[in-house]
Amino acid sequence: MDQRPFRAGKSSVTDRLTRIVGKIIFFDPEEAGFHLRAWVPMPESGNFQELACWRDVVAQSCAAFVRHYPDHLLVVPMTVVNDAYRREISDIIRKDTDDVLHFRLSVGGELHAQRITDQVVHPDDPVRDAEVKTWRLAQIDSAMACEGRLGADTVVLLTDDAGPRQLAERILTEVNG
Repeated sequence: MDQRPFRAGKSSVTDRLTRIVGKIIFFDPEEAGFHLRAWVPMPESGNFQELACWRDVVAQSCAAFVRHYPDHLLVVPMTVVNDAYRREISDIIRKDTDDVLHFRLSVGGELHAQRITDQVVHPDDPVRDAEVKTWRLAQIDSAMACEGRLGADTVVLLTDDAGPRQLAERILTEVNG
């Protein structure tokens, strides 16, 4: 799984998939980015996705999971709006398997903004929480724009009126189909 805007429901859907599927590996590429922040110089933007090493770590990790756990469903919820970065990651993974399904959870702009505003990311640090919300809100337009550039290899699932259970079931239908 790949390519979902912040607060589109990827964590909730992933949690639901984890409960439904017995053999699952959940890999969160943001965690790799958080670690890299401590290890390597960050770009001026502060966006770790601009680091070639982040993209490589994510892609190589996914490829290793696919090789070493072929009977597991690998779920990788990440928001990547840069088409070149998404292709770079996918191309590396596809060297190990053609069995890659790309899902996009799509949410309408107003609902999307409301979900971001309502979420508390850092309850003990209101200043940091506000910074994260501001950054995520600023990403909505680029996330919406990238949806129009996605290819036929992407399954777009609308989240406005569907809950995590329904979305997880739709994903599993695609995976098993």
